[in-house]
Amino acid sequence: MITLLISSCFILVVSGRFPYQRYQHLDQRNHETAQSYPEINQINRWNEERNTLLEELTQVLIEYFRDESTQASEENKRATLWLRKKNSELEELSAINSLLQWNFATNITHENEEKLSLGQVQSSKWYANMEAQGKNFNMANLDDINRRQLRLLLKSANPNDINIVRETSDTSSEMLATYNTGKVCMKDGNCLPLEPDIQDIMSKSRKPEQLLEAWKGWRDVTSPIKPLYTKFVELKNEGAKEHGYNDFGEFWRDSLFDQTPDLEASAERIWEEIQPLYQELHAYVRNKLRSYYGEKVVGSDGALPAHILGNMWAQQWTGIYDILKPYSSADYIPQTEAELKKKYDVKGLFRLSEEFFSSIGLYNMTDKFWNNTMMVKPEGREVQCHASAFYLYRRGDFRIKMCAEVSLDYLETIHHEMGHIEYYMAYEDQPAVFRDGANSAFHEAVGDTIALSVTSRPHLKTIALLNEDSTESKKSDIDMLLQMSLNKLAFLPFGYLVDKWRWAVFKGEVTEANYNKYWWQLRLKYQGVVSPIPRSENDFDPAAKFHIPANSPYMSYFFSHILQFQFYQRLCDLSGHEGELHTCDFYESKRAGSKLKEMLALGSSVPWQDALEQFTGSREVSAKPLIEYFRPLMTWLRAENKKYDEKPGWKDAKINWLTDDLFPEWAY
Repeated sequence: MITLLISSCFILVVSGRFPYQRYQHLDQRNHETAQSYPEINQINRWNEERNTLLEELTQVLIEYFRDESTQASEENKRATLWLRKKNSELEELSAINSLLQWNFATNITHENEEKLSLGQVQSSKWYANMEAQGKNFNMANLDDINRRQLRLLLKSANPNDINIVRETSDTSSEMLATYNTGKVCMKDGNCLPLEPDIQDIMSKSRKPEQLLEAWKGWRDVTSPIKPLYTKFVELKNEGAKEHGYNDFGEFWRDSLFDQTPDLEASAERIWEEIQPLYQELHAYVRNKLRSYYGEKVVGSDGALPAHILGNMWAQQWTGIYDILKPYSSADYIPQTEAELKKKYDVKGLFRLSEEFFSSIGLYNMTDKFWNNTMMVKPEGREVQCHASAFYLYRRGDFRIKMCAEVSLDYLETIHHEMGHIEYYMAYEDQPAVFRDGANSAFHEAVGDTIALSVTSRPHLKTIALLNEDSTESKKSDIDMLLQMSLNKLAFLPFGYLVDKWRWAVFKGEVTEANYNKYWWQLRLKYQGVVSPIPRSENDFDPAAKFHIPANSPYMSYFFSHILQFQFYQRLCDLSGHEGELHTCDFYESKRAGSKLKEMLALGSSVPWQDALEQFTGSREVSAKPLIEYFRPLMTWLRAENKKYDEKPGWKDAKINWLTDDLFPEWAY
């Protein structure tokens, strides 16, 4: 009807236009003149018909668009009610599942594993039902808030077949059980868990043979995960493909970094900016380790053997600072550690962390937090010691699980996990679908941003963990920056390559036949690290890292290590800091905390670029603040490496592999 009326009107308008123009010079007010031109009478009739039709068309269009507007408005109202109901259901579902996850993580039993699996099956059913209903809404008829809620709710990679859901959950639980309950039986007859015992060996032992025994032993424990992981990848991909994704990795990127089509390119760009600084640090560490252990242990091709870097995965090198420290007189860590152990127990570290957050106007921990948090490893049951924060979706119910000890490292970890809790608290009043970070890297960055201030020498002085003299010299600056670089900078290539490996596996570019080789290719390319003994596809070294069997994203950590310096610089500016960036402490700055709190309260209700811009003024993740933070160290490292003729890089190195089989060109 609408089309017919518009077409008729158009024809009349066009057909009447030109005759009318031919006679428009005549005085239409002169009736006699008009009567003497019959064509004018015809034109007048056409004009009358045209005007009548236009009036009718106008009324029809008004009614039509009023109906369309009403329809859109009504659908938006229905969507609002539906979303309110689904958010309520999602909150209840999340409360149940988070409690099941907590119970399993803090008491690893078959019964708790079975309950967790059943909970995941129920979740899958709910998501499938919700998705079927949600797809009936026309996104064009919804307002911006409803459209965003619906779009985020509909992101899914859950398979429709409940049997596949159950098999995926069971496979995941089996992998985690292998990891969480694994023990390394050493030559002395002691069988030790990863945390804290094996980790202590990796960070404290200076005997290459013992380090190798622990390093290899843990990989022997976790390598049997390989066939389970292969099956797990197939199952996860199956679910993702049902929802229109090419593979589970594509779903993951979309889910964790919503509306970031250039994610992989951005990660590579950022890495290239940081690489020169990392290579200078790598060269300095290599020179020190060669002097300490000799070339027989360290090698001569430029790469670093993975077992002597003070960490089970060589992802952070703070454990070997005693070998690397440049100025023994400026080493403030022993004094700080001694004061920390003198003044605090583990719960005291948690209270110290809480006090910093509250000093800038963020939240105190709740009674439920203090009653339920697992701070140290309990006696008599198996637990996941890997530090994690939990949101139980009940008012005020936030928890942390970890097996902490009194040390600066654990103090930093506590701030990291408590940063998650602060984020949970800030967006607790958002609809359930928005109770998440702006993107997953934001969530990881918050606590680490605070920790940058907490571990600054000015702050350690403020809380009486350092004396006056140890905060004054330039040597102390280099000392602090080097230790920070062994934590933050050394981590970046590992943070990047874990998901680079995993995404290639999900894509099918890397299969079970070359899992391990590609892993070590990436570790050499980005980290300059090699295995201390030859490896093969009989090994599955990726599984030695918790986040692989746990299927926990890792690229978030890479971006968070960049974002935290961006956040830190902004908080320092807001606090009125003057001077070099690494000397900033924004403790007690309510102005800084207020702006941070505003961003946290948004949750995921806006695109992450909007949240970042609101807080920092920029819509892009930038490595410039990190480079600025370490600028004094970069100058010093270059001078040190030049002094000892230590060339950055490892271009002549090869992976330590049992065979020399060719590897696909795309992998290099």
